[in-house]
Amino acid sequence: SDRSINMPLKPAVSALARQTIKTAYDELDSTINLGDKRDFQNTTLQHVQKTALDIENQLAARQSLRNMRRLMPLFRGLEHYSKVVDVLCNGTPYLPWIWAPITLILRIASEYVEAFEKIIKGYASIAECLKRFEVLSDVFISQSDFQQTLAVFYADILTFHKYAYKFVRRSGWKLMFSTSWGRFERRFANILEDLRQHGSLIDLEANARDIAEAKEMRNDIRKWREESENKVHAQETEENSKQYESIVSWLKVNESDQLAIFDSISSEASEYQGTCGWILRNPKIRSWADSKPDTPALWLKGSAGTGKSVLCTQLVNFLKQSKFVAHHFCTYLYASSTMYEQIVRSLVLQILRKDGDLVAHVYKSCILEKKAPTVPALEQLLLTLLASMSSEPNQAEYIWVVIDGLDECDPDKQIRLIRLINQITSKPELPGTITCKILISSRAPSNPLQRLRRRQAISLSEEKVFLQEAIRQYVDQRLKSMDTKLRQLDIGYSEIGEIQDVVVTKADGMFLYARLVMDYLASNIFYDGDEIKKSVNQLPQKLTDFYHKILTQILVQLDPRSVDRIRCVLGWIAFAKRPLHKAELLSAITFSSGDPEVPRLVPQYILDICGTLIEEKKDATLSFIHNSVKEFLQMDSNTIVIREHQAFREHCIASVTCLLSGLKVFRQTYPEHDRLIRVAKGLHGFHVYANEFWTEYLLTYATSDDITTQDSSLSLICLACKLADALERLDPVNAADTSSSKLADERLVYLRQYKVLQKHVERALRVRSNENFESRVLQDQPLETSKQRRRSRLISDEISTMLTFYQETVESLLSQGYCPGLTADELEHFKVSFRFAAFTCRLASCSRATIGFETSKLLKEHEKSHLQWYKCTFAECQYPPFMSAGALTRHTKKYHTPVVAPKAIRKGVTNRALEAHPNEHVKPDGLAGRSAGLSLQENLSTTNNGLVNFDFDWFLLDADTEDSDIDAFQ
Repeated sequence: SDRSINMPLKPAVSALARQTIKTAYDELDSTINLGDKRDFQNTTLQHVQKTALDIENQLAARQSLRNMRRLMPLFRGLEHYSKVVDVLCNGTPYLPWIWAPITLILRIASEYVEAFEKIIKGYASIAECLKRFEVLSDVFISQSDFQQTLAVFYADILTFHKYAYKFVRRSGWKLMFSTSWGRFERRFANILEDLRQHGSLIDLEANARDIAEAKEMRNDIRKWREESENKVHAQETEENSKQYESIVSWLKVNESDQLAIFDSISSEASEYQGTCGWILRNPKIRSWADSKPDTPALWLKGSAGTGKSVLCTQLVNFLKQSKFVAHHFCTYLYASSTMYEQIVRSLVLQILRKDGDLVAHVYKSCILEKKAPTVPALEQLLLTLLASMSSEPNQAEYIWVVIDGLDECDPDKQIRLIRLINQITSKPELPGTITCKILISSRAPSNPLQRLRRRQAISLSEEKVFLQEAIRQYVDQRLKSMDTKLRQLDIGYSEIGEIQDVVVTKADGMFLYARLVMDYLASNIFYDGDEIKKSVNQLPQKLTDFYHKILTQILVQLDPRSVDRIRCVLGWIAFAKRPLHKAELLSAITFSSGDPEVPRLVPQYILDICGTLIEEKKDATLSFIHNSVKEFLQMDSNTIVIREHQAFREHCIASVTCLLSGLKVFRQTYPEHDRLIRVAKGLHGFHVYANEFWTEYLLTYATSDDITTQDSSLSLICLACKLADALERLDPVNAADTSSSKLADERLVYLRQYKVLQKHVERALRVRSNENFESRVLQDQPLETSKQRRRSRLISDEISTMLTFYQETVESLLSQGYCPGLTADELEHFKVSFRFAAFTCRLASCSRATIGFETSKLLKEHEKSHLQWYKCTFAECQYPPFMSAGALTRHTKKYHTPVVAPKAIRKGVTNRALEAHPNEHVKPDGLAGRSAGLSLQENLSTTNNGLVNFDFDWFLLDADTEDSDIDAFQ
């Protein structure tokens, strides 16, 4: 009993140290699959060593021998560390977790030798930090600060296990190894540095004379740890952002179109709250929205005007609160939105925004390897991303995809999309994989959607009870907005309820019909409630009949000339290349007459007459109140019929006429004040659109049958030839401008009988080509290497010169506070209408070519994003982009690849300094110095431009491989 009394007591364990260890353990425990960690508690360090040697033998049998003895220092270090930290883990399952995951991670990684080698090196690096535990006395274990430092060691080792495990267990890790490991190494380097610093702290704490210094060091480490974690995160974010921008440029996707469509549709629901809530209570929707494999594909079907698109936006908004959802909305307003390849590109980009590792993979495998974004390549890329995006090895993950308006796409494209969706939804649900659940909204019937496998359907025609209740809420809110008008008619609450019942019954589950009825009530004159109810009951039952009634009211008092002008307005809204702003539309209608000498803009009231069928969107563009209006207006039974080929001819005439007018107005010989007034009044508001699309209109029309069968075609061709002749007089086409043996567009052969016109159309196409665009952007830079000047000959023409003149005029007006001949209201109206007209992108395929930016700086940054240059994506690197992937690769090896320090032959002052700071010569951030032996401080330049020891001689002499422009990207 005396002996037991004299035995030393175990030291008390610090609560902070125990909590640090528990937190690290819990994080790793929740990360690793149950099957993978089943034997961890019974795994000893000897088991791990034996497994490592077994793996070595297996690799040798596969002719891939790897020296596993490199891990022996790690195992020895862990053995000594475990003896010290055992006090903190006593009575818990924590201790084996510092070595047990190594067996699992090595076994998985051994399937891929390159990854296995990297992970071996990573684990071997930890050994150096554990050496001190071989000689460390346990006398300090009772000190709480010392315990906390030991706990941090534990946490860092388990954090490395966690990252390594997630790395080798995420789906598609072998495919993405080369790109993902680089991102992982940055975090590992941070963990290793944390171990080093805490190792130094242990050395100080073990020396009683350095207690004050140890306390100061602990505070410094705590501050460094927080800053370094923030820095790593910031570096990853910056690198990811640069790579993502390059991918957007490579895909040539304008995300603003989808944003505009989504905002426009969702604003209708937000204006009338509570009208869509019922869809979230639908059993099939709930099953589809749940994180379970049930209901992988859902078809939301309904007739025109039942609110499918609005419901889809609300589903997206609801899912976004807690889930990852990608979406695409198709509409006739934006032709690109209905193109199959654009749908695939849109989904690819949305998936990439979720995962930085996927961004790095696509950047390396597609951008740096110069792959073309063909449709088959994009389809395969989408499938690869979906298969690789799961980053949680312990659970099955889900992604929801919503595609609205599939019926707006061509039937063959619908079938192709359904085929792709079937591939996506056919994957089984497994832990560590992504399950994709898709909802498609479309009208019924739909032959393509009959091919959608594993689908369930929600037919809105069978949900009329819920639709009617939603419509009742909508009508109630609309009637409240008419409160003043109704009170003047002495209509009480009961009678308002009767009116509401009549409208809801009449709508019969169709939101669009209810809207038309409420618009009708708001715009007409009534004397009492009975008159209102009677009028509603007399309205046509069918939507098309309602449209016919509205159209008749518009046209009934108009003469044939006025009817034709209304048809022109409707044709522009239906078939313009993109939605037009009001000012653009009025200018387009003005030039549709074919008269370049037209003195004034058409009056705005021409749009007001059509007001019942058209509306102004939030982005100030004009469209039909619903896409079914366009379909209705193309029916032959109507009083007025819009035909696509006729509208195209008118649009072509307007474009050519606008340019003809511009050739006179936008020249130095034209009076400046008169030019300012014409532009400010909006007469030339169509100029940017005309400049962008006149060649496409001409070529499309040239290939149609109309060019040889209709007399009106002669007037169009005569007008186009008149433009070509004027261009020839001002700026004749040189042989060099069209010297290529291959035509810029194969459709030019249809203009061969009009030689001058053919030459100027071809030159215009070459001016707007990608190659010429790059040359123009390069020419605009203040400093340029001679190599870049020789890359290609810059082509220009009078059309582009005229556009510059027009935009300079717009810019001048935007900067003025007063203009003689204009009222203050007129000038302000111009500024609001044309603030995006002065700075437009010069790349023809870009949507920003017609809807530009508010400043020149924003435009220049945007145009640079189109160039096929290769940016260094390392955070804080300020090198200009490179002209080739090879040049970027050489730069990365030269400046961003860690250099292993040579072992010291003789210990001296310098060597001791290097040993104390072994990584200071490696500079992963910014531009590394040319000398690997200098410290970071010695490499810093005192210049203000941020370039560190920039080797200008090398940069300029190596122009053949690393063409860049410094000033352009400062």
